[in-house]
Amino acid sequence: MRPDTFIPAFLILLLVLTAAIIVTSRTWMLESHRELSNEEDVYLQNLDRERALKLELVTRTDLNTIERRAREELGMQPMRQDQWLPLSD
Repeated sequence: MRPDTFIPAFLILLLVLTAAIIVTSRTWMLESHRELSNEEDVYLQNLDRERALKLELVTRTDLNTIERRAREELGMQPMRQDQWLPLSD
């Protein structure tokens, strides 16, 4: 390779590598932004669901419905008598 073509070839190679690095980093940045946006949407949906459940808990007055849901959906059972701890004798 002649010395007068070495510098332009080197600069072209450097330009191509720089462009590849920029495109790759921008692609990673956009992908990260997309993932972050999706996670934020999931988080906001969970917040909405939590608010709805809190509102339902505050407004619900039918204790039988609460107990039935606790048993059926959450698998909760009342405590046995031997699990009670008296506070005073």
